[in-house]
Amino acid sequence: MDRISFLPDDFLLQILSLLTTKDVLKTSLLSKRWRNLWKLVHKLEYIDYTKNAADHARFLLFVDRSLLLNTAPILESLSFKFDRQCNDVDIGFWVRIAVERGLRHFDYYPYPPSKLPQSLFTCGTLMVLKLTNVSLADVKFPVSFPLLKVLHLRWVIYFDDETPQKLLSSCLILQELVVDRQRNDNVTTFPITLPLLQKLIYVGESNDEMFELNAPSLKCLEIKDVGYDCMIEKMPEIVSANVEVIYSDTDDMLDSLTSLKRLSICLPSESPFPTGKIFHQLVDLEFCTCDSEWDLLLSFLTHSPKLRALKLSERHGCFFGERALHWDESSSVPETLLSGLETLEWRNYRGWNVEKELATFILKHSCRLKKAIFSPEVTNLEKKHGMLIELALLSRGSTTCQLVFG
Repeated sequence: MDRISFLPDDFLLQILSLLTTKDVLKTSLLSKRWRNLWKLVHKLEYIDYTKNAADHARFLLFVDRSLLLNTAPILESLSFKFDRQCNDVDIGFWVRIAVERGLRHFDYYPYPPSKLPQSLFTCGTLMVLKLTNVSLADVKFPVSFPLLKVLHLRWVIYFDDETPQKLLSSCLILQELVVDRQRNDNVTTFPITLPLLQKLIYVGESNDEMFELNAPSLKCLEIKDVGYDCMIEKMPEIVSANVEVIYSDTDDMLDSLTSLKRLSICLPSESPFPTGKIFHQLVDLEFCTCDSEWDLLLSFLTHSPKLRALKLSERHGCFFGERALHWDESSSVPETLLSGLETLEWRNYRGWNVEKELATFILKHSCRLKKAIFSPEVTNLEKKHGMLIELALLSRGSTTCQLVFG
């Protein structure tokens, strides 16, 4: 007998739980030792990419059989990924079996979009729910998710503006929320009020939507493509944020982020810096240069006294014109350059006049800088060499600064 077959059942079941259910079932042919082991696997994953109706019909029978024969004490996880239309009756049957078995993790991604049975929305054991490309228009409220800690809603169709609020109000201990919205999802105002939420990823698609966030325990925030208007309450526990929005009235949003340590940001050029605000804890800043709003960057340098790492990069490959750098050399140099900044990384460096001006300013006044990394945008070797020579000749405020060219 092979060595792996001597391992305890718990160890073997852990290995099998990493496979799709179809592959797990194949192991029953290995030997008597493996014949019935597949029935105890507590994580089931079904993926259907069949091309014809006959294969799809066999797949449906396989799901029925494997679910009914599974005897694991608790069904930890059930995952579906379909590339063909499935009957609502079949889906309802599978979900009902899983709910009765104490389902804890449900991941559902059908194509084309489909509905889900009401039994899922009253599953008292569910801890993780990930829904992609589904409709919640027929869900009857109230619903109940007393143990739910993780909720992902990607490309979901709702009944009306109140549906998201009703759904989230049933998740009293939710800690992680992912919302990836599509256009025409029947919602114009998306309010998120979750007192225990710690991580939020929000991606919007509409330019006329209203986004509201009240999550005082939030530690990690990623927000992208929010248009029109945004209301965010103060988040005293926030540690890191990745902000990428298309509307310019960002004063309140930035004001709510002043206690974070790490920030990655991409804003329209006309976005103002929140008046009188200090980012007291900010240590790591990644600033997008696609719109080249250098005045906003200088404001961050001026009002982030603990900043140690600065990364400049162009996220989207879109450039809106070379903007001037408005800085008077007679003005006081930001304290973070004189006594704080340790690393500078500049990706997509083009060597334009305003960029050279900013690079000169940072290198000249950064007295604690240990490393400055420049990755030029140009591919022409002669131009690249000239650009690097130009950077190498710039005055440096730190005698120990190492200049690195990527």
